Amino acid sequence: MIGNIFASMSCLLVASLLFVTVSSVSTTAKTEDLVSVIIASLEGRSEVSIITEYLEMSRDALTKELPLESSGHKLSYTFFAPTDFSLFRRMVQDTADPFTADGAFRNKILLRHFARQRVSSDDLSKLDKLVMADSKEATLSRTADTKINRINNEEILPGAIQLANNLGIVHVVDGVFMTNDEKWDAIYAYNAKNPNTGFGLFGVPPPPES
Repeated sequence: MIGNIFASMSCLLVASLLFVTVSSVSTTAKTEDLVSVIIASLEGRSEVSIITEYLEMSRDALTKELPLESSGHKLSYTFFAPTDFSLFRRMVQDTADPFTADGAFRNKILLRHFARQRVSSDDLSKLDKLVMADSKEATLSRTADTKINRINNEEILPGAIQLANNLGIVHVVDGVFMTNDEKWDAIYAYNAKNPNTGFGLFGVPPPPES
């Protein structure tokens, strides 16, 4: 009798442990997303610390736009991560950072830095064009003497970063894929809604001539 009780208790214990394990695996699978994997792959790289913060802010929006599978097929991506220096070069002093202030603007520009395919370093030297995740076309080129690969005329730094789980690859690029008009439109829109911050509605200087 006692043996049967112990046997039943053991079965219940095993079943409970299996349930916890399966639940844990299921939860992990559900919480994994492309952005999380990219952020983890860039951890400790000080030259791209700002873009990782922007990615974190747009995690939910990008996860919806960049699923890990479609119709049962696993997908892979390429992310061109702008350096901190390239972002600093495009910022306007004494006003709000449009990437922080305007979520829609941030999501749009970040999406433009993704390609819905894996683009290796070898591919960069062979392709001439690449369609980005926002459906805009990027131009790929290379300098014959130095063999430097470029995208939209911005230098792609050597040393591609392979993503875990075969989700794709990250290339660090010394440039940001946005126009001055897009940047200034976001700044003006923010200051119009928040006239007491930054330059204010009437104090924002005109954008420089192209």
